[in-house]
Amino acid sequence: MLTRILSAAIGIVIGVLVIFIDNFWLYTVIIAAIGAIGVWELTRAVRCTEHKVLRWYCICFSAVVPFMLNVDALRPYMLTVYMVFVMVLLLIMLAEHKTVRFEHIAMCGCGALVIPAMLNCLVWLWMSYSEYSLGPFMVMYILFCAWFGDSGAYFVGTFLGKHKLCPQISPKKTVEGLIGGILTSGIVAAVFCLIYNSFFAADYTVSYAVLIPAGMAASFAGVLGDLSASVIKRQYDIKDFGNLMPGHGGVLDRFDSVLFVAPFLYILFRYVSPVVQ
Repeated sequence: MLTRILSAAIGIVIGVLVIFIDNFWLYTVIIAAIGAIGVWELTRAVRCTEHKVLRWYCICFSAVVPFMLNVDALRPYMLTVYMVFVMVLLLIMLAEHKTVRFEHIAMCGCGALVIPAMLNCLVWLWMSYSEYSLGPFMVMYILFCAWFGDSGAYFVGTFLGKHKLCPQISPKKTVEGLIGGILTSGIVAAVFCLIYNSFFAADYTVSYAVLIPAGMAASFAGVLGDLSASVIKRQYDIKDFGNLMPGHGGVLDRFDSVLFVAPFLYILFRYVSPVVQ
């Protein structure tokens, strides 16, 4: 537990420093790196390590995706690049058909496309609210709702959990933990709103009525991400995706909930309800 707490504290400090540097290129590079590491972990978990060409092709492509999504000069070519990526995947399958099966192509290709794109919603939301000087706040809001929701669910489930949530997928998860995570995310969202409106707000304030229920709903989305990762680990008989973060596992172990929370909140704030008032 001590290792887990120390590792999380160090990660939060580093993350906050990076966020408040508030630089587009730094954000994009970090998302590209996290996405590439995530694909590396996934391809190892699904036992594609022996297919080196396929694996490293997907890892390298995943590092390119955030730049294609974010850089204006590259975005018009995104669809073409995606189609070329898929065609090369099929060429790899044809060239190595004796050892590479279609499920290897599908898993590696899907990971290379989906993982960095879902993580990149952090950058898109930052870009959407940069004009209000809310970019760093929104990135921290997403990450903290996901991670503190996880922590709240873990501690409430550990001490109060009695009713299993999905015992065949994740035996330790409980209904009480789910409720604790949702409430924790709501509290974190309320604290974020209070701090921002009290000390940082200038021309705009953020809406309690939007961010608190959104944070609570995001915690539920995070559970879906966590359970999805648990299904993969259970099907491939692994405990963690990696060991990059002591006590937490790998990048996918730490960002599995963020992979669902970031797109959920991006869509919600972009198309359904604004944050500022």
